[in-house]
Amino acid sequence: MKVLVTGGTGFLGSHLVEALLAQGDRVVLLDHQLDGKGLSSSLLTQVEAIQADIMDEAAVVRAAQGCQVIHHCAALVGIAAYAGQPTRTMEVEEQGLRNACLAARLNKVPRLVYASSSAVYGHAGGPEPLLETQEVSPVSNYGVAKRFNETYLAAQAAEHGLHSAALRIFNVYGPRQNPTQAVPAFITRALGGEPITIFGDGQQTRDFIYVADVVQAAIALGRAVEGAAIVNAASGAEVSVRSLAETVVRLTGSVSPIHCLPRPEARDAFEVARCFGSRALLERLTDAPPPLSLEDGLSRTISAMRGEI
Repeated sequence: MKVLVTGGTGFLGSHLVEALLAQGDRVVLLDHQLDGKGLSSSLLTQVEAIQADIMDEAAVVRAAQGCQVIHHCAALVGIAAYAGQPTRTMEVEEQGLRNACLAARLNKVPRLVYASSSAVYGHAGGPEPLLETQEVSPVSNYGVAKRFNETYLAAQAAEHGLHSAALRIFNVYGPRQNPTQAVPAFITRALGGEPITIFGDGQQTRDFIYVADVVQAAIALGRAVEGAAIVNAASGAEVSVRSLAETVVRLTGSVSPIHCLPRPEARDAFEVARCFGSRALLERLTDAPPPLSLEDGLSRTISAMRGEI
């Protein structure tokens, strides 16, 4: 099978490319930067690598020629980018997906998998896991853009017959992640014996899912999804940010203290009190096995950041 991965040298995209190659697929990779990101030079030689921006409509259309699936991962990354470049964040989300859908239609690519986000749920989190069927109310520019794109995919299915899956990815982590994200930032500080800083009191909860579990879900949906599906990519476990930091300290054997700091105003729209997702639909659609435990996932990530694997 020939597969296009946009944002293919980024964190999620690079892991997806590796997994697709491992199972024998032919991979076309499109990214605005090929070197110095997630994929090694040796792996880049195994794919059809195209250096182009996701905003370049013609380049995306050409890249999708002969493909059977498009995995659309290209996006801006991190709260600093979303807060500092809100217009650009939304433009890349909306125009990027529009280009990917156009490429699918013109090249008769039957399926597209889109990296959406749990940010679409906004402040909906509570004592029960979040369900794909419940009402959502995103509060950040990033969440609004992701929700718009989910609706756009539903319109594409109704009007053009494009089958798609919008993966609502919760707090994904793993090797090669952007160092500004919580897990790699905590690990870096712990390995250096530096204080780990948390915004707020640390009791806010998240659903941390290892990147390989997200990749497995994306590949499975790319082969079988019908219509316009919205599917959580979650571990189903609720973990406080402070507990995450404490686990990182323990697994690294660090003496790093944990400091709680007032939350910067720019982060307000991106912070929620509770957030964890249901895996029921994912498991029903893909026969997904149980996700990797947080301890095992963190241990693998720590080993990778230490250069041990």
